[in-house]
Amino acid sequence: MSSSALQALFPERGTGKHGASRTNGVPVGPMQSDAAFVARLTRMRPKQRIEASRNGTFTRHERAVWACRYPHEVPTINGEFEWLVLGSADLD
Repeated sequence: MSSSALQALFPERGTGKHGASRTNGVPVGPMQSDAAFVARLTRMRPKQRIEASRNGTFTRHERAVWACRYPHEVPTINGEFEWLVLGSADLD
């Protein structure tokens, strides 16, 4: 999936906005933003979700939501989620 296609699915990426955001001046809480993320996640194919996780499109929270909804497709290393292993200081 190209970066422009990922940008179309996740237009807020790279804007510096994390956590709750606003829509038309109305605060959007975590539950509402999770629902929007899950809707986008559902539209993606498994390979697209893996690529988005690996290239940093997903936040840590979004990776956790993805892992809860699609645990069978999340890459693992020695039984641990790939992004957790690669983010740890000790890879031995």
